[in-house]
Amino acid sequence: MKTEKISDVLQGMDINTEDAIVTLSDRIWEIGNIDEIRQQVSDAAFTFHIVANVIGNCKCDGWMSIVEDHTDLLPYISSAMYEIGLDKVGEATQNIANIFPLDISVLSDGEFCKVVNFMKGHKADLEELKKYSESEQEKMSEQYFDTIDKLDEIAEKLWYYSCPDNEGWGVVSRYLEKHLQDNFWK
Repeated sequence: MKTEKISDVLQGMDINTEDAIVTLSDRIWEIGNIDEIRQQVSDAAFTFHIVANVIGNCKCDGWMSIVEDHTDLLPYISSAMYEIGLDKVGEATQNIANIFPLDISVLSDGEFCKVVNFMKGHKADLEELKKYSESEQEKMSEQYFDTIDKLDEIAEKLWYYSCPDNEGWGVVSRYLEKHLQDNFWK
């Protein structure tokens, strides 16, 4: 089983279809959370998984959904985008977690929700956020929304459903084609 190739998982599916991309990503999600996935699948499978999930979630709900609902992906997005050849996205997401005033990797879901609300201009419920003045909060909020808008503008040109290149999935399909014979597992 550990010698399984990416092509084995896809079982002859046409890699130029969204079905193939979803099938491979769903198989990877069966492993568990993003840390378990990173430890078990090959670098090629992991890169594919990050990019496919970013593009898929962007297509549905935009970058705000990734930043707010898929924070587990944030540390890996930039390097995955560079690896797949989307340098503009890689550059724009290089320090994406830094748009928050606190280290989000150590926050509970409830605390993270309070940080997001703070970034959207609501009153601070967390003690760590109360130290910021109203003008500082406004600047952080503006930076937050500017970052999201910039990422949405980039994504709109690359992979929204009205885009050429296989409705934006072309870059993923080409990456898969190049890595079909790579190992699925580490």
